[in-house]
Amino acid sequence: MKKNIIYSLVLLSAFLFSCNDDFLDRPPLDKLTQDTFWESEKQMQEFSNSCYSYLIGKDIVNVGEGLGDNAMWYQQTSWRQIGSGLYGSDFSTLNSTWESYYGNIRGCNFFLDNYQKTTSASEASREKSAGEVRFIRAYIYYYLTCFYGDVPLILKVLSTDSPEVYLERTPRSEVVDFILNEMDEIADALPDNIAPATTGFGRISATAAMAFKARVALQNGRWEVAQKACERLMPGGDLAFHELYSTGQPKQDYFDLFTFAGRASRMNKNKETILAYVYNYDLAANSRTYHNLSRELMVPDQIIRFNPTKSMIDSYLCDDGLPIEKSSRYKGNGTYTPAYSAYDSVFVNRDPRMKQSIVYPGYDKWYGKADGRSGEQPAPNDIYLSPKFNNDKKGAVTYTGYYSRKYCEPTKVPTYNRDDNDIIILRYGDVLLMYAEAMFKQGKLNQSVVDNTINLLRNRVGMKKMVLTELTANGLDIETELHRERRVETFLEGQRWFDIVRWQEGYRLGVDKSTSSDYQEMGVVKGIRKDYAYDQSQLAGRKFDKDGFLIFDDTRTFEAPKNYLMSLPYTQMQRNPNLKPNNPGWE
Repeated sequence: MKKNIIYSLVLLSAFLFSCNDDFLDRPPLDKLTQDTFWESEKQMQEFSNSCYSYLIGKDIVNVGEGLGDNAMWYQQTSWRQIGSGLYGSDFSTLNSTWESYYGNIRGCNFFLDNYQKTTSASEASREKSAGEVRFIRAYIYYYLTCFYGDVPLILKVLSTDSPEVYLERTPRSEVVDFILNEMDEIADALPDNIAPATTGFGRISATAAMAFKARVALQNGRWEVAQKACERLMPGGDLAFHELYSTGQPKQDYFDLFTFAGRASRMNKNKETILAYVYNYDLAANSRTYHNLSRELMVPDQIIRFNPTKSMIDSYLCDDGLPIEKSSRYKGNGTYTPAYSAYDSVFVNRDPRMKQSIVYPGYDKWYGKADGRSGEQPAPNDIYLSPKFNNDKKGAVTYTGYYSRKYCEPTKVPTYNRDDNDIIILRYGDVLLMYAEAMFKQGKLNQSVVDNTINLLRNRVGMKKMVLTELTANGLDIETELHRERRVETFLEGQRWFDIVRWQEGYRLGVDKSTSSDYQEMGVVKGIRKDYAYDQSQLAGRKFDKDGFLIFDDTRTFEAPKNYLMSLPYTQMQRNPNLKPNNPGWE
């Protein structure tokens, strides 16, 4: 499908920018024009295909993780800077994101203004293509509302003299109503599901519409709406097609879901992925689509891009179902000889998803070349032993002491920009998590709900089940544990910032001077304890807290309610004063 999308982008560009020569009084024969484009069903479908490029692919990881606290970029990228609270209304990314999203909405609106002109196509074909484009338009509006709150809701192509150019912002609740209604309306025009490993995989289905409806509803506190959308996808529902990916290998299946071994665009056994951005590097050179995520996670001669944080590592439970501060099974608190044993012990007796998400000592598919114990590294350096902190261009460097394994396809690490692994947008595992959260928020969570959601995810990896009575008996807060479960299960999938905003847990993102010292401590991004490093001289000049943990970033700030939304772009407010007032705290 992505090959068609790339081809369609060329056609769309020709269509939008071609012009009729007045003296000919007829469309040029070698170009698509507005007069002829809608005559062909194929051309209509190619136009709708082109809108698929508006879905956020690998950049969903850059955005969601860059803004959050799971895996920080080593340098101050634009999204990390926004997540740090260290920006103003004139920050360029605010404006470029706004313009890009509204430019994409214009492309969707152009199609929706014109697709019915294709009378040669059946109504079913027209409405299926329109349903896909309506989904994409709603998808863009979801991100706009998450970032900016109230935004102009524009549903047609505007000209420069259209009064809507100076439209006031539509209340977020109304835009959300629009999105939810769109998902209901388009579901009937779309196929119920798209089977994995088929030529159509990556296209939008009714199951994708319902999963996305659940996500939007949950993010906006529509708990019952989210519940019912999820129930349509779960056993007994009318769209119950998807299931968790499992081949009976609990030590591997979760990891494989995010690599070539399980990618749904090629593997028909993966019925968990509902919608993915499908890349195709194996196409002809002028049609290839690809990203660079695997190499960024284990780049063998530079600093890795996504550095897992101490708070992420600490979030993994021990295998007895207890947090590290409560479990006798946790081995990471002691002093060890030799020193590197302390680092090894962090990974002992933990939730199995930890070793399927984070590179651990003894990992035997290490493509990062030399590591922190390179002098002892057996040739050909394919077994990971210890983190590397000195950037001598001989191995993958971490700024926190940890490396991400999840989403890293080992075969794609050695070469730059050759990764065509699927990027998952919606999956059934997330549906289960959303359902559990929606039920909790309504006071409906019970052990049966937990068994049919959280514990299915835990069963896949062989993790101890969540038992509500055990949580309370051990003094654990149920909502906190639900949040932990979501953080662990969806690590590096670009959801973390949105979850923190929904939970109103901004103290995790930075220091708020008005809050207690405990919350200030939470907002500091940290890495390993100094004595975890095999060669501690590599940490010379670094900052550490009172307990000896590496401080990666202590400049982040978060002010509530200000930083729960971004500032409107200064440029846009200058162009359209009716967008004002700015969001709370940004005035």
